[in-house]
Amino acid sequence: MSQLNIVKAGTVKTQNIRGKPKEAGQITRIINTEHFFFNIDEIAPGHSPHHWHRHDQYVHDGVKVEYPPEFEEVYYVLSGTGVIQWKTESGEVKEQAVGPGDTMHMPPGVIEHQLLATGTENIRIAVVGVPPPKRTPIKSA
Repeated sequence: MSQLNIVKAGTVKTQNIRGKPKEAGQITRIINTEHFFFNIDEIAPGHSPHHWHRHDQYVHDGVKVEYPPEFEEVYYVLSGTGVIQWKTESGEVKEQAVGPGDTMHMPPGVIEHQLLATGTENIRIAVVGVPPPKRTPIKSA
């Protein structure tokens, strides 16, 4: 039988947005299992938790990150405002303003997209992804 897991506020270490200084925002990976992950991202105005990207693969800080083909992700805006942008199949950029209570669902195979914090305060989003990407340390020669 599995045990209940309670994660108390303030007990999880935050990390900087990939490639950005602390002032750009922080990601708090609260739960990360083999089935899903749950984060709270807090992003400063003018920044993005992930600039233009697809859910395929990338390398950062000596780790190869590979998304499974069935990966999907949900953003739920807790506070602040932003703009979600995405590219159509023809490459046209579309966008939609988002704020507290709005939800964005990126289904499997979603096209290139990004979320930008556009208000005067940080945007806080709850993020869930299933199944999580595989992270493989890259051995240096």
